[in-house]
Amino acid sequence: MPTNQWMEKYEAVKNRLDCKTDLDAYFTEKKIGGMEVDVLDIGTVHFPTGTIVACDPLVTLGEAQPYLQKVPTGTYPVRICVMRSQEYGDRYACVKVAVRDQKPVRYELGMVGDENLDEEIGEDEFFGFFVDAGMGCIADIQTQEAFRKYWEQREAEEDGIDPYNDLFCDLLEENFQAHPQYQREGGDWLNWTVPGTDCNVPLFASGWGDGVYPCYFGYDPEGDVCGIYIRFIDIELECADSLPE
Repeated sequence: MPTNQWMEKYEAVKNRLDCKTDLDAYFTEKKIGGMEVDVLDIGTVHFPTGTIVACDPLVTLGEAQPYLQKVPTGTYPVRICVMRSQEYGDRYACVKVAVRDQKPVRYELGMVGDENLDEEIGEDEFFGFFVDAGMGCIADIQTQEAFRKYWEQREAEEDGIDPYNDLFCDLLEENFQAHPQYQREGGDWLNWTVPGTDCNVPLFASGWGDGVYPCYFGYDPEGDVCGIYIRFIDIELECADSLPE
């Protein structure tokens, strides 16, 4: 839990961390900043507690800290905004969990409560989760705990295993075979259920690959969460130089 001192600092800078980009437009428009985009549906995600994590599933799924922001419990559609580019290839620019069928009026940055708020926060700066293996995911903390128990059991039975080579690699390739659209041969997304549970984890390629990526909570005019957005590519900012004159 964050300290009272941290919360006081956060309240002072909270609005400055809001995303100024209309992230929902990534899922309703055909072009963003002159780049063609499309939407890929990858099923649903179940949030049995409404407390969630976003992280690199191949590295930190078992220990990622949950966000302070919470969402209503339920099962929600998951969609990916695909940026289509001849120069870069198809890239996953943003992931949306549609909590309600409303357009956000504000995008609040997801925070875990230990971010360093002592330094000046510049325009367009954000806190985010680290990706070291080229993928991101979103999951409920109950799913996180189910995965942790499952993986501890696997490790007790098999020495020297890792989540990519001994779990997700083959599953990603199989998912590519079943759903090749907007995927490379090794697989770029997977909606995986922890064996023996109803807890699932949507996994997806992380835009440019390794880096730090923000998660935003979209709020409707009534102040309720209506969507969660993981932005991998700020298309207008990062891709303007690649557009034809």
